[in-house]
Amino acid sequence: MRRPHRAAADRENLSRLVRLSKILRYLGGSARSAGFVGAALLLAGCAGEQPRPDIILVSIDSLRADHLGCYGYRPETSPFMDQLAAEGVRFENAISTTSWTLPSHAALFSGLYDSTHGLTDDGQRLAQDVLTIAEVPREGGYHTAGFFGGPFLHPTFGLDQGFDVYRSCMTATMEAVSDDDVRQGLELDGHPSHGDVTSPRTLEEVTLWADTQVQRPFFLFLHLWDVHYDYIPPREYVELFDPDYDGDLTVEGFSTNPAISQQMARRDLEHLIALYDGEIRFTDDHLRLIFDALESRGLLDNALTVVTADHGEEFFEHGGKGHRRTLFDEMIRVPMIVHWPGRVSAGSVIQDQVRLIDIMPTLAAAAGLEWDLEIQGRDLSPLLQGSSMPAVPSLSELFVDGESLRALRTGDRKLLQKGATVPSWLYQLDADPREMQPLLINEIEGPVQTELAKALELRARLGLDQSAPVELDDDLRERLEALGYLDN
Repeated sequence: MRRPHRAAADRENLSRLVRLSKILRYLGGSARSAGFVGAALLLAGCAGEQPRPDIILVSIDSLRADHLGCYGYRPETSPFMDQLAAEGVRFENAISTTSWTLPSHAALFSGLYDSTHGLTDDGQRLAQDVLTIAEVPREGGYHTAGFFGGPFLHPTFGLDQGFDVYRSCMTATMEAVSDDDVRQGLELDGHPSHGDVTSPRTLEEVTLWADTQVQRPFFLFLHLWDVHYDYIPPREYVELFDPDYDGDLTVEGFSTNPAISQQMARRDLEHLIALYDGEIRFTDDHLRLIFDALESRGLLDNALTVVTADHGEEFFEHGGKGHRRTLFDEMIRVPMIVHWPGRVSAGSVIQDQVRLIDIMPTLAAAAGLEWDLEIQGRDLSPLLQGSSMPAVPSLSELFVDGESLRALRTGDRKLLQKGATVPSWLYQLDADPREMQPLLINEIEGPVQTELAKALELRARLGLDQSAPVELDDDLRERLEALGYLDN
């Protein structure tokens, strides 16, 4: 056997030391902690009665929970996801940390609120010190692979930490764009990401991985992009959801398109929503094909699957369109479906409020990967097994494009605060689920500030570095903006 090139071996050793140092940093670096980590991460689950599961985590960009059949939506947008829910567990009230892609994925990957992980704006990348959802299983002997279809998952933003395989499924020219390419300002060509169609390439890339590189157990992350605007499903999907439309609405350039406004004709708005639904069905069909490919290769026989989303989408419910504008439920209430045959009760629906940050510790616990890491997310295994857990609030934040919003959501109330001072707005979600009747409150900002203080205190206690800036010259920034890398 040929020995690896020394430089490559040195890089791998250095990378491993960095990963271990992250874990030890959280543990305080004691010898006892180091022994615990080594035993837990390298051996946990090996001696259990059942083998450790393969883990599949699916994040569908811009997917509203209330546009899926299993959440009560009438049009047939999601037969495959509905099937997963019928065979697994569906969480009725899963809440994201924000209403746009980059910080919500950082929260999903870290189990930390946005103010704790610190990745809250376009020009940043995740701090190297943050321990991620891929690093934990990799240290526990898992093969880790990620496939992404949207720009904010590019390695430039630091979310590739811990993946053995991490591939772009964007347009062909973007596949070869590495972190170094972006930083050095190489010439980038291709179509803007909002007009991209990535699900077919994701199917192709995952199938290739399954044929040539998969090792067991594995952690597989899929980021599916096509539900994100622009809504341009194939014609057959348009016919499926709005066959009778005879208008002339053009949806290209959604975010700046003046035809898509609060004043648009009702029939055009219905068509716009039908196009969004068409993208959901297109994505759902491709997700089924991906799972068919995995099943035909024997890779689903011991698989734990979680399907969720980073945020939702607004269609003028509160006067706007798209996302990363507000923290109302159409933006932050996301689907969460857990499919684990024989291990969770099929068809269960859990009403308890849960959070995107709970996914990381839940998956780690299911795989037997224990570590003494203080995070805000919590293991949802008791709920999955039919037991109860104490109710906890969910903190959502938005700090981009000049916004400064925080929302604290409980099971039946949401407190929305702009800036750091009163007034705040209180919504009684049980009586006002559409959040149309705000109650102006002058004294109740305390709970929001308490949760924020906890987030910042944990950040300081963990000793996390500030999120590093993405250093781009003006010329490169313009090209990345044209491709959607610095857009929403």
